[in-house]
Amino acid sequence: MSGDPWNIDEFLRFLVAASPATLEAYKQDLDEFVRWSEESGYFTPEVITRNDVDSWIANMQKNGRAQKTMARRISALRRYYQWLMTKKVIHKDPTVKVRTPKGSQRLPRPLQRSEIDQLFDESTPQNALELRDRIVVELLYGSGLRVAELCALNEESVNLRRQTIEVIGKGSKVRTVPITAYACDLLELWIPKGSQAFDDAYTPSGRNSRELLVNRRGNGIGRSDVRRILHRLLRSKGMTERSPHALRHTYATHLLDGGADLRAVQELLGHADLTTTQIYTHVSREQLRETHRKHHPRG
Repeated sequence: MSGDPWNIDEFLRFLVAASPATLEAYKQDLDEFVRWSEESGYFTPEVITRNDVDSWIANMQKNGRAQKTMARRISALRRYYQWLMTKKVIHKDPTVKVRTPKGSQRLPRPLQRSEIDQLFDESTPQNALELRDRIVVELLYGSGLRVAELCALNEESVNLRRQTIEVIGKGSKVRTVPITAYACDLLELWIPKGSQAFDDAYTPSGRNSRELLVNRRGNGIGRSDVRRILHRLLRSKGMTERSPHALRHTYATHLLDGGADLRAVQELLGHADLTTTQIYTHVSREQLRETHRKHHPRG
């Protein structure tokens, strides 16, 4: 072990399958715990008890931390202490049976079907920029991709004959996802001619990336690019701005509304745990209640 009594850096090196964003989140969360511990007079991980962990959680609640933030930090701490157990640095895990405080669960708000009809235009794109933007939005809703998954696609990810794409999800897990017939049409226009036309017209410095979709700097598109693309399209339709992740929420909700099996939706979304997918059943029930309220005489 290193000279650092908490060994946070060594723990992060242990997480070989984690993405850079996940590693950064772990580091921030654990640094926050270490800071609180040392301010409380605890300077090594082995002296922390279950009561200390509970006190830390209570402190987060007192400071108004969001339930999602607390859940993420507690999860990071559990993983860290499990690693310390395997390294035999500690003999008792203080995070065992620690519970995440329950807060009000914010349900994702999916787009209504009328909004989807308004957003999606199946006419032929007029230029390579419009073609790229249409592909972005079509894959977010039509295949339910996470933004990071969309950004990581390359031409080898696409199988137009089978109408599927190969996606690298969380934890570097690979899954195969169907794409819509319209997405296939767009991708046939993009590979390779539309992509080359985009490079020629919109990337004066040339392409610097193997990713399927690139920005005007020639680099693979990033989260901020995807958000800008969606917001620009929404504004052009006179619609309210929404996050790219709202399209993934909508994808899952519309599948369940259409009678899809929950476990099938879990596979399509790439959720490791079925409970993560089950939130969308609550969204669908909420829509049913809203329909009843609006349209039933005693609603």
